[in-house]
Amino acid sequence: MVNSRIKILESDLRDRISHFVGNNSNWRSPCYNALHKLQEFDQYAFLCGGAVRDILLSRRSNNIVPRDLDIVLGNTELGKVAASFSDSVKRWNCYGGVSIQIKDWSIDLWSLNKTWAFAEKLVEGKGFSDFPKTTFLDIEAVAVQLFSRRKRKREIYSKGFFEAILKKTIEINLEENPNPSMCIVRSLSVASKFKFALGPKLAKYIAHYTSQIDLEELWTLYKIRYKCNYVSLETFCLYIKAIEEQLRISNKQSVKLPTPDNTYYSHPRLWNTPVQGDIESLFVSK
Repeated sequence: MVNSRIKILESDLRDRISHFVGNNSNWRSPCYNALHKLQEFDQYAFLCGGAVRDILLSRRSNNIVPRDLDIVLGNTELGKVAASFSDSVKRWNCYGGVSIQIKDWSIDLWSLNKTWAFAEKLVEGKGFSDFPKTTFLDIEAVAVQLFSRRKRKREIYSKGFFEAILKKTIEINLEENPNPSMCIVRSLSVASKFKFALGPKLAKYIAHYTSQIDLEELWTLYKIRYKCNYVSLETFCLYIKAIEEQLRISNKQSVKLPTPDNTYYSHPRLWNTPVQGDIESLFVSK
């Protein structure tokens, strides 16, 4: 039963990625041009992480397009790619990746073998099929081929990504990470944005590190990273308090973040209208 629901989600994701890559409407044209310029360098490039999640979970009617793209390259020298976008390069990071800014789109590019978990030998293998093992969260443990060949299915590799969506619960995929603070704010952002629960391991991770990190500093990082002001410091602290309180009751259950009125949410429907049939019936009710 679960496998059949995942197959439906995979099919929908392929359709959505095809639309994303092929949409050349006026406001999307800078992103479209950048992606197809990238295709000239590397046919075998993969979109991964949060952009894939947002494309799948957004309502089609809203035409939501992620503005932060993470793209992993396999068969080209990154320096040559960066040189072709020389006017748009923002910075090189310490892990060997490059960030480019194309109008409203921020695109992070790196070579597959420079993925941090591979470089640190935390994950065996170095193929695209192994990439989903490297992410901190299971809701980001996915890589989708950007440029598919005619009459061939777009490749999708995942590790718990679709299961997290079906359960509406996010959990740690690979705990080792060089930036715990960013892991925390990203986890809270995803959970609050989609009203997903936190898995017990993730909740304990957040409780552990927030006991050592100033919450106001974390909140500031949250605002800067996600360019938003809709989560106040009071609400952010309420999230942490709710996690701690629920862990005291049980450290083996998923944890729900509070809503603004201080009540724990019930998971809402993710779409107002069905996509490819009654896709919302795929989701597990809590």
